[in-house]
Amino acid sequence: MRVYSVRWGSHIAVSEVKEEKMKKVMLVIVCLVFAVSAFAQQSDPSNDVGYVKLNINGSGTPGVVSTLSFGLPFKFWNVSAGIPQYGTESTRPSSIVGAQTNPGTVGGADRISRVDNGQFAYRTTGAGNPWAGSLETTGSGNMVPGRGYQYVNKTGAARTLVLAGDVDNSGDYGIVTVSAPTPPATLASTAYSWRDSRNTAMANLNLLEDGFLGGTVSSSDRVAQTVGGLFAYYNNGTAAWAGGLTSIVPGQYYNIVNKHAAAWPYSYDGTAAASMNAAVDMPAIAPITKLPVGKDTPAAKTTSVKSVKGTSTSK
Repeated sequence: MRVYSVRWGSHIAVSEVKEEKMKKVMLVIVCLVFAVSAFAQQSDPSNDVGYVKLNINGSGTPGVVSTLSFGLPFKFWNVSAGIPQYGTESTRPSSIVGAQTNPGTVGGADRISRVDNGQFAYRTTGAGNPWAGSLETTGSGNMVPGRGYQYVNKTGAARTLVLAGDVDNSGDYGIVTVSAPTPPATLASTAYSWRDSRNTAMANLNLLEDGFLGGTVSSSDRVAQTVGGLFAYYNNGTAAWAGGLTSIVPGQYYNIVNKHAAAWPYSYDGTAAASMNAAVDMPAIAPITKLPVGKDTPAAKTTSVKSVKGTSTSK
């Protein structure tokens, strides 16, 4: 996959593109320019803006819920009057999701919910469709990195969620406690998403350093997709990661499955992953497994991550 870089204030260079595909490529670049222009205008002096587009098919019936599970692959800025304020981080749905959800009453509107604590937020029917709900109003907001979220679609129609923000692959966004099973349960799952714009191999997630225990395919802790059946485990016999899940994908969340008695603190150090050249030369993204949906509804799909490079003299 080729990810295009757009440098503001200079020419746009596109290489190795066949002539017959040029029009389509340029159309994509133009769309990228408009999609992230507000971010680039706030750059000081520059920042890498990435986005991931997530699609979900509706249930086909208004009021019948379908859901899209997602994670936060970027750092997000506070949005004021429709313009991101570069340098002022926000964890509010109003800044991260914006006007992409369908507004309505608390019972009828689409909502964004946090998996681990059940907090949610939605757009109301007031002037400007302001956000309400504890996920928006508690403290500085609670859409924090490292957690899992769901877009709850109540329209019955297909919806799209675009997550666009600043590429920050450094990790360093706090500790998440991986839960221990409560007897008689033999395992516990903790929803987790990595704030990283790259496809990152299991060996680079520093799970083993923090408390993840290996074993056999049946006894090892796991990292599992939220749907699709793929998982990764650490094989103590071969001293290597194994399983059908070989890397994590930006914009998704996963379940860290703990099969031993103790809880453990996990903190992702993004510097452990392979370096990325200015968020441009990303590894090829393998076909992405469908994301979870509501009961008896079609599956959600996600496209690959794109990144653009922004440089501006605006202050």
